Amino acid sequence: MLFFGVCSLYQVKSDPLHKKVVIKSISLECRNETEKKAILYEAHLLKQLSHPNIIKLQSSFVELEQLNIVMEFVDGGTMEAMIKERVNRLGQDLILYYFTQVVIAINYIHSKKILHRDLKTQNIFLNCKKTIVKVGDFGISKELSSKNMASTVIGTANYLSPELCEGRAYDLKSDIWSMGCILYELVELCKAFDGDSFMSIVVRITRGKHGPISSEVSTQMKQLILHMLQLDERKRPTTKEILTHPLVIQKWYEIHVNLGRLNSPNIVI
Repeated sequence: MLFFGVCSLYQVKSDPLHKKVVIKSISLECRNETEKKAILYEAHLLKQLSHPNIIKLQSSFVELEQLNIVMEFVDGGTMEAMIKERVNRLGQDLILYYFTQVVIAINYIHSKKILHRDLKTQNIFLNCKKTIVKVGDFGISKELSSKNMASTVIGTANYLSPELCEGRAYDLKSDIWSMGCILYELVELCKAFDGDSFMSIVVRITRGKHGPISSEVSTQMKQLILHMLQLDERKRPTTKEILTHPLVIQKWYEIHVNLGRLNSPNIVI
């Protein structure tokens, strides 16, 4: 099976143990040294990550001017596809079950000073039983030093943070905004910020004009969404703070007990 991403070819194959894997092939032809280093950085970054809620890189190799990244195959499709297939709203319990796993994954990468930069439902995968969530596609991630702020504008329009849209420096709090967009999407089954063009979406984002939140949504859930969608990034919570939110911490305990293999986030409770 073949499918394409941005400048990438994806293949689903079987490894020697007859397990399906995804091979992401990125052409290195006609690339200068700076571009090649940027492409090879994805493999370097993914090799550092080992977590049950993150797509695992199994190996990588260069062949015929192509970087081939071998990753685990997750057979339940994307969160985006799951949302599009829904006719009725997801229950709050299920929403929190999915979202908490995303928070656990991002808490892990943020603890390593890694910024994802392209968090969206299309990059979040589910297993076949729709019980385990895995965050993937770290191709445009950035590793931050303790004082470093990223500045490259990159990512998917609907999930861009205001600081990205305005061309300002940004840090881990930009991922928090994207997580707010993801939680909104799980709740309302539509994008938090949408429009007919890139610029119309950007205008809505910079003004904080997200879509309406239904009166059916609990006060705590609404407050959690709005906390992450603060225009002032300094007022947004960290992943550790989200994990201690009354709704999320309760679900985290349940996930930790039921699945057993999810790592405890590095927080004091």
